[in-house]
Amino acid sequence: MAGLLFLACTQTPAAHSAEPPNWPSKPVTLVVPFPPGGGNDTVARQIAGPTGQALGQLLVVENRPGAGGTIGSATVARARPDGYTLLLCSTSSLVVATALYPSLPYRVEDLTPVVHIANTPTVWVADPGVPATNLQEFIATAKQAPGKYGYASGGKNTMPHLAGQTISARNGLDMLHVPYRGSTPAYADLATGRVNLMMDSIISALPFIESGRVKGLAVSVDQRLPQLPSVPTLAEQGLDDLGFVGWVGICAPRGTPPEITAKVARSVQQALAQPALQDSFARQIAEPVGDGPEAFAQTIQRDSMAWRQIIAASQAERD
Repeated sequence: MAGLLFLACTQTPAAHSAEPPNWPSKPVTLVVPFPPGGGNDTVARQIAGPTGQALGQLLVVENRPGAGGTIGSATVARARPDGYTLLLCSTSSLVVATALYPSLPYRVEDLTPVVHIANTPTVWVADPGVPATNLQEFIATAKQAPGKYGYASGGKNTMPHLAGQTISARNGLDMLHVPYRGSTPAYADLATGRVNLMMDSIISALPFIESGRVKGLAVSVDQRLPQLPSVPTLAEQGLDDLGFVGWVGICAPRGTPPEITAKVARSVQQALAQPALQDSFARQIAEPVGDGPEAFAQTIQRDSMAWRQIIAASQAERD
């Protein structure tokens, strides 16, 4: 029933097809519930300029990190549904967090899907000193040394944390989880061997791999990437079940007028059609999508079901 209600709240009745009068008449805030410098923040800042131009007002990025993205998400869920406060929502902050924490001050249904910006493939990375050149070799190495290796994440019960729990549970690994305030600070310790493994979005990881500060072990795409030709795919290693792919999009407080959400969606779609933004996403291996409210709602509903199964298999602790 909740899923049906969720989908119903995203429909755009024909009676509301007219443009909202005088909206936006001031800058619009796009809340990013993670620290600056990570993959979500990067996408938000890339999309903000051209989307603001299409809207005719500034789209201002505001970082409100903490608690795996739930602090910023809760802020937007409680905001006035007038279109002036939007959320850069993601798999971690919307789907994973609400599945793990029934007592959160917001639910999936409290946020209206607006537009699916992009899919963000992931990559498994390791510290340069680990005696492994791919993920299968890392698993074999960690099995021989229980308790020696640790894995990082950008916060407790984020998608990278659950990926680490999943690889440990499925392969009988004894690894310590070390959460950070976003993935960017985790790379400093990963580069020096204080932690040894992390799954992250390719957007965040790419510059660290290209510079040699960390090494790539596996990518969650079908074929090897031109940017990372030496990094094997998960499929090559028989590890397709560890191929987590995230997404980022924009959500609004429940009750935001559908004519406003439709205008935001159209503005993002116009931004995604610009060659400069397409080239930027291609360099970072982000796949632009542009789905509007109804299709995005279906993606969220489907992924919510899938992640509940992943959470159960990973033995993650719920509150």
